[in-house]
Amino acid sequence: MGIFEILPGNIAVYVTIAHLLFGLGLFGMLFRKTLIGLLISLELLLQGVGVNLMAFGTFLGHDHTAARVITLFVLGIAAAEAALFLGIAVAVFRNYQTVAMDKLTQLKG
Repeated sequence: MGIFEILPGNIAVYVTIAHLLFGLGLFGMLFRKTLIGLLISLELLLQGVGVNLMAFGTFLGHDHTAARVITLFVLGIAAAEAALFLGIAVAVFRNYQTVAMDKLTQLKG
């Protein structure tokens, strides 16, 4: 019995999971106080979007390949964003010795 045989064939399950991931990510983006917490929350947001794209493309679309390719692009963008964000977090930590958002009020650009 494979994993695809036990997954539900109902789009509501996948949309609910996607909305939960998106909601947790949005909550984290609003209330996290560190740069790493913001990164994790942003990743949850993007994973929720990816699950949503995959679910709607699989259940409602005629071409399942297009949904999978778009989801792979979203995952690639999320990986690039994580690498860039971690680089910025390391640079901020080297200069200010903290990654707490409330302590970084002296940033000038």
